[in-house]
Amino acid sequence: MNIEKTILQDQIPGLYAVGDVWLEGHLFYGAASEDPGGPLYLIDAQTKKSFPIHGGPGGVMAVINSAGENAMFCIEEFYPVFQSATAKIVRVELGRCAGGYQAAAREVVAEVPYVHRIAQLKEPDGTYLAAGRLCKSKTEPEDWSTSGTMEIGAYHRGESHISMEQIWDGVNKHHAMFVKENPDGYDDLYFGGTEGVFRSSRQEGVWKTERLIDVPTSDIVVWDLDGDGREELAVIEGFHGSKAVLFKDLGHGYERMLEYDLDFGHVLWGGSFLGHPALITGSRGGNKELILYRFHTAEDGRMQLFKKIVIDAGQAPAQILVHDYNSCAEIIAANHGAKQLAFYHCEE
Repeated sequence: MNIEKTILQDQIPGLYAVGDVWLEGHLFYGAASEDPGGPLYLIDAQTKKSFPIHGGPGGVMAVINSAGENAMFCIEEFYPVFQSATAKIVRVELGRCAGGYQAAAREVVAEVPYVHRIAQLKEPDGTYLAAGRLCKSKTEPEDWSTSGTMEIGAYHRGESHISMEQIWDGVNKHHAMFVKENPDGYDDLYFGGTEGVFRSSRQEGVWKTERLIDVPTSDIVVWDLDGDGREELAVIEGFHGSKAVLFKDLGHGYERMLEYDLDFGHVLWGGSFLGHPALITGSRGGNKELILYRFHTAEDGRMQLFKKIVIDAGQAPAQILVHDYNSCAEIIAANHGAKQLAFYHCEE
């Protein structure tokens, strides 16, 4: 694989979050620091021009698009290490300015202490915002005496306040969140922590939640990774764990198929890459690598590794985006260790 790397933004101490933001039909990357007072940038995906979005306090754990409007949602005031009692979800409305966009308005839509992950969900009865809380409270960084929760609230465009409903409690070290469209065209929400992986879906106006596996989990991917028509479940096992593990249901529940070493595992992505299914992992410790895996199915239906490619090393990626165009693919990585937002153009 031919990989060309470009630095989109340099010298961002605490760079943590990266997300797609669509403005007037045009794609931008939002990138932000977890540090107090850390910067938030928008980068034009076409021109690669970068410009700051002023006004935030830093501590950004997530930047996500708000579908159908010129706005994004951010988690703010989640500072290292777990200094997050005042964490909140902020809606940033974006307006044009000379050379790009700026924050036309900022409003706190929900006060959610220790909120660590957010996602927007499309459901039969409207749009929802999901918020995963790492825990309820802390006295010091290693205090894990309270469990995390999953909170979800209905969102109407332009709304200045979202009323959050707790749909699940009892997920310790709640870190994982993944959204996947179901066969009906609506979104299922996967989340997890020490107690395993859970799936919530909106059914007849209420949230139904089930546990899929009981393996301690800090990141989740659900995808057909070996191309046999059946979805696999991949997780980072343990909190910022040392293994990426792939599970497959061969008719008797999920079975452990493959596992790969991580060091402070923090990136797990699955999807189409150069027109073929792939899994990408990232470590913030050790060699601090970003690695791509491809798989195929053996005659017995079990998974086998087909190819492993090291995309980069020494970078300590915190989050990534991936865009696939079949003939080429792009990875945008918030490289926490290198303090750089990196762009990887990949071709066979």
